[in-house]
Amino acid sequence: MFPKFDSNDFAKWGRIVGIALFAAAFLLPGVHLGQNSYSGLECAWETLCFTATFFATLSRHERSEGWSLFMMVSGWITPLVLFGLVAWSGKIKRGVAMILPFFLLAPWLVFALTDGAESIRPSFGHYIWTVGCLLIFTPEYAAIIASLKKVKNTGTERN
Repeated sequence: MFPKFDSNDFAKWGRIVGIALFAAAFLLPGVHLGQNSYSGLECAWETLCFTATFFATLSRHERSEGWSLFMMVSGWITPLVLFGLVAWSGKIKRGVAMILPFFLLAPWLVFALTDGAESIRPSFGHYIWTVGCLLIFTPEYAAIIASLKKVKNTGTERN
C-alpha cells in the first residue's frame, strides 16, 4: 500500500528538508534584542563579524565579556554548515556532523549569559535554523549510528 521507504531515503529527505529549513531561517526573525527583532541573515552577519570584534578586544588587552567568545563561535556555524554541505570527502562531512552539535551550544550560551538590557533571546527562526543545521547532516548521522551499531554487534559476538 505504501511505497518502500528505507533509511537511505530517510537520510536523503532529511538533507533536503534540512537545506530548505536552513535557507528559510535566514528570512525569519532569528533573535530578539530588547524590543528589536533581527532576521536570521542579520544574525548570521553580526555573529560572523563578531570574530573581528572579539580579536580586536583581545589585541587591546581589554577584558572580554564571557558571552563574547560564544557569540564569535556562533558566527562560525553557518560557514561550517556550508563547508560541510559542499565538502567532497565523506570524512569531512562526518567530521562536521560530529562537531556541529557542540558549536550549536554556543548561541544558547549567549542567550543564557546575556541579561538585562543586553538580553538576547531566540526567536522562531533560530529554532528552524538549528533544526535545519542538524537535518542537513542526516546521512552522516545515519552512517555514524550504523557504524556504532556495527562495532557494538561485532564486540558482543567476540565475548
